[in-house]
Amino acid sequence: MIEILPIKLLTNEDSQIFGSVNVALGKLHRADLPIAGGIVVTAPDLHLKTILEHFDFGSKEVFEQSFTLVKKEIEKTPIPKILFQEVGKHKNFLLNGENLKGVKDLWLKLLMSWIDQIKTRLWKDGFYVGITEGLDPQVVIFVKKIEALGNAYFDPIQDDTVINVREGRIHPNDLKKTDEIVRVANKKLFLPHEYEWIVDRGVKLVGIKPYTQSTVIASVSEAISGIASSKTPRNDVKSSVKIFLDLSQGLVVEREVDGIYIASEKIFDLNKPRDSFEDLVFKLVECSQTFPNSPVLFKLADKSEGMGKVRGTLRLLHQKSLLEPMLDALDFVRHKRGITNIHVVVPFVRTVSEFLQIKRELAVKKLSRKNSLQLWLEVAVPENIVNLEDYLVAGLDGVVLNLDELIAHLNGFDHTEGELVGYKNEVSGLLKFLEDGCKLLHKSKTPFITYGSLSLYPEVLEYLVERGAHGIVVERYEAPSAHELLRLAERRMILRKSQ
Repeated sequence: MIEILPIKLLTNEDSQIFGSVNVALGKLHRADLPIAGGIVVTAPDLHLKTILEHFDFGSKEVFEQSFTLVKKEIEKTPIPKILFQEVGKHKNFLLNGENLKGVKDLWLKLLMSWIDQIKTRLWKDGFYVGITEGLDPQVVIFVKKIEALGNAYFDPIQDDTVINVREGRIHPNDLKKTDEIVRVANKKLFLPHEYEWIVDRGVKLVGIKPYTQSTVIASVSEAISGIASSKTPRNDVKSSVKIFLDLSQGLVVEREVDGIYIASEKIFDLNKPRDSFEDLVFKLVECSQTFPNSPVLFKLADKSEGMGKVRGTLRLLHQKSLLEPMLDALDFVRHKRGITNIHVVVPFVRTVSEFLQIKRELAVKKLSRKNSLQLWLEVAVPENIVNLEDYLVAGLDGVVLNLDELIAHLNGFDHTEGELVGYKNEVSGLLKFLEDGCKLLHKSKTPFITYGSLSLYPEVLEYLVERGAHGIVVERYEAPSAHELLRLAERRMILRKSQ
């Protein structure tokens, strides 16, 4: 008649019957988050269908009369034995924010919640075959004494957790605890959600709802654009060179992007492998699902201990504790979440053999090159340019020119040292050195983008536009000015060639 499972036992295999959000609640329970004890109950659809078939729902007037009779008939439905068994000795229950006493009241409220859902369907589509199918499973929480209840979610605009108290009062310590629970739960589920909570001998989650920030962001964007338009007219600035936003840090709030760049070494911390791994996966899922039509370039971790030290691909190949989390994150987002707009960037390669070896490591995890998984090479040392043709033969889909690293190795200085930053202005030698490489990439129709602060230098920017760069990676705050700078550089190039 009905099916019941305790929340803590729900797994992915139960999502078709008990609902994906309820399964997520079970997942959080097994992750040791404070989830209130309870059960999930499915509707007795066959029984409800049998009752409804005996009544006339032809017109609205008859509809209301018939529905009154339907409720009386349904109230006669005996309480299932399985419900008695599952609730055990519990006497107080929370259902849809309402505190109930006794199994009889609980059963009637369960039936009425499903009847109200059927009523909504009848008003919308009339009576049809299967009207009682797919009714929402109901979460029943076992409670003692509820001191407060409400909902909470993380708001990226405020960069803080919004906690709404619907009933009762909540202690400041419990507010802090709720904030911590929401942040950890979002990481565990790899996507932001809205959470129902209660205070019953501590803060506990009792429900989950999907949460999307697009409405909030859209309204804020409209307000800002409205203010801007009232002051000065503004045209959207576009350029042929793509803008890739570096979203390795901070929140994802932009809506219009050409691509995303994630440097995993800014997220993954070897001193906090578990927490930082969750942050990394959360960032990948968040970016890829927020921008499903944009490529997300995921650079494997380049942990550097200083110029000339073991780093990049060589370190990945010899330090499994660094490489395996990267591969596990890719394996999860591709094979378990079904995300296909994330592509791999191989960092700081010194030889072609290193590049081939890392490709083999990726292939072992079924992460070989394909249309939905491109393999990009970070060009960070002069050797890469000298032997670029060999790298192209080895097989790659794109190149990331790390200009800051290239000029540092070419001019012989450490670009991370502030005292030596003046050498970054000496770009003429770097541009001459890149000339043959850019021609080879253009000839082989291999796209290349640039990374580093050097990309926005006027001389470098014009060089990139003329050489047909596919895009540049910029920080979030640099994006608006980057579009304008690119547009002006493209205009100057056109005027210069037309003379």
